[in-house]
Amino acid sequence: MLILILVAFVVICLSIDGIIQYSRKKRSRITVKSEVFSGVFNEASISIPKGIFFDKTHTWAFMEKNGTVKIGLDEFLLHVTGPLSRVKMKNIGDIIQKGESILTIIRFGKQLTICAPISGKIISNNVDLIKNPSKVNSSPYNEGWVYLIEPSNWLRDLQFLIMADKYKNWLKNEFIRLKDFIAIIAQSNNAELQPILQDGGILRDNVLEDLGPEVWEEFQIKFMNTSKYDFGNSDSTFTLINI
Repeated sequence: MLILILVAFVVICLSIDGIIQYSRKKRSRITVKSEVFSGVFNEASISIPKGIFFDKTHTWAFMEKNGTVKIGLDEFLLHVTGPLSRVKMKNIGDIIQKGESILTIIRFGKQLTICAPISGKIISNNVDLIKNPSKVNSSPYNEGWVYLIEPSNWLRDLQFLIMADKYKNWLKNEFIRLKDFIAIIAQSNNAELQPILQDGGILRDNVLEDLGPEVWEEFQIKFMNTSKYDFGNSDSTFTLINI
């Protein structure tokens, strides 16, 4: 009887150990799969908050209850650049005009110039970004805001901003333009650009992260500076126009 009890005890212990090992392997497989998926950059990578206006400059604007407007960068652009190492902001009191340069975002010496989605006076800037610029990436619509603006012509500027559904449709064009941009510059520097495309031409997240300053300059000229909305139709739909 004692021997049977010991045998049964050993069998139970081995069974429990087997179950634990199986669970660990299963969790490991799930983790690996998640990491692979998170490395893909597509439309599913972008969150689009309700109530926020978006501009063709890949910036957003949100009017506070007191009439001031908070602005920042959209997720699309931040998925392209990767984590930022520095931001250069304008000063409180500066007057800005829609379409003019208001911010420089930097990743270890490589930089992009961002233009204003609205006109007005800067009444506050997010000083936390000076010490922790990565907040722009981790929380672009909350802690990563850039300026608080006193708008000078909000109703006019509002005509050139779009919200969730139209912004989502516009992003489809932006993904097409981004892939076209990658394809064009890959012709001259295929070895460097190959790692940013996965099987089937799928974009890798943070596509410009490890590329050189000359590619960032090309992106500024051929992507950031070359699109606008057309609200000429009666239903306020828009099309992408390259200029």
